[in-house]
Amino acid sequence: LEMQDDERAAVLPAMAKLFASDVAVWVSQEAQLIHGGWGYSEEDPVARYVVDALVLPIFEGVKPILELKIIARQLLAE
Repeated sequence: LEMQDDERAAVLPAMAKLFASDVAVWVSQEAQLIHGGWGYSEEDPVARYVVDALVLPIFEGVKPILELKIIARQLLAE
């Protein structure tokens, strides 16, 4: 797929946000596993990091938008 500069300008930031939010979720959940039961306690900051990270994909609205763009591009290409 070749993309014009305008398309790249629209897609690349969304891809970066998607990647960053996915990594934040993964890292925070790994930290929670390392901390064990304490990682689930409200007293441990790791529990808050997990909650904050899980909200990122929803709050940013990136994942559904990017998925729709990819699906639309594939449908229009056919």
